[in-house]
Amino acid sequence: MGPDEDLPTLLSRNDHLSILRYIRAHKLREPNLVITHGTALLGYNATEPQKSRPTFTLDPANRLAATEQLCMAAIDLGNSPLAQVTLEAILLDVPPESARYRKLQGMHLESIGNYEEATKIYDELLADNPSNGYAAKRKYCVLASQNKQKEAMQALNEYLEMHPGDIAAWNEMAEACLAVSDFKGASYCYEEVVLGCPLDSNVHMKLGEVYSTAGDFKLARKHLSQAVLLDGDNLRAWFGLIDAAEGYLEDVERRSAKSKKEVDEESVDVAKELILFGGEKLMGHYRGTKMGKLIASLLKESSQTL
Repeated sequence: MGPDEDLPTLLSRNDHLSILRYIRAHKLREPNLVITHGTALLGYNATEPQKSRPTFTLDPANRLAATEQLCMAAIDLGNSPLAQVTLEAILLDVPPESARYRKLQGMHLESIGNYEEATKIYDELLADNPSNGYAAKRKYCVLASQNKQKEAMQALNEYLEMHPGDIAAWNEMAEACLAVSDFKGASYCYEEVVLGCPLDSNVHMKLGEVYSTAGDFKLARKHLSQAVLLDGDNLRAWFGLIDAAEGYLEDVERRSAKSKKEVDEESVDVAKELILFGGEKLMGHYRGTKMGKLIASLLKESSQTL
């Protein structure tokens, strides 16, 4: 496989080994391609795996990498018989106590619904190496797939304590917090995601929505404003920004006369301008539609109170 060769070129040549290498190197999720070219390369029968006649022309390193890749693709597509025969073949190159073998074994057990045995394997891997991030994440997935919400969140929290730089895990924890209406926890998690993805409009939007739901309208406006600054066509963020501005004004209106004197008038004026500016942006997108009429009606109501 040359440095400039792309996947279509390799596919046109039917270069099975290079295709598998390309998919691994670029971390592509192409299980169907892996099954097609992995079985052709290694001599497996995808439809009747028990009748497979594996070939051993590859050197051990390439054979092991390709067999592992084929095993994962079989698990991904729910082809348990093929996963089982590839697992048996992997044992020709690694011992059964090998972490790379037990990882695949655990995934296979997950795929057939044997969560108890899969969890046992992941616990053993974590006992051998507490920083085994893969085992920790799979343990979380097992618990989440069984709707064991409390245990799953605890497992994910333990993972994040060991791997605080995993942005995807923080995002997953934020979603888990939202599922139980823990807005404080969700906002903390999304703040961590923002640190890792400061230029992602959708992350700022989600964080702003959480703050708005929790009643912290100033922080909501801050992140929703950043969201539309990064992506002016993020209509959900524009809706959220208007909602946060209106929420802030309603919050000010509910305050006592003494408390109102402490309100920053400039902040009130900013909220009013955001409603008008955001409304104009949305009207420009929805004008002439049913949604446009609804937005116009809502803006008319808002203008009467501004």
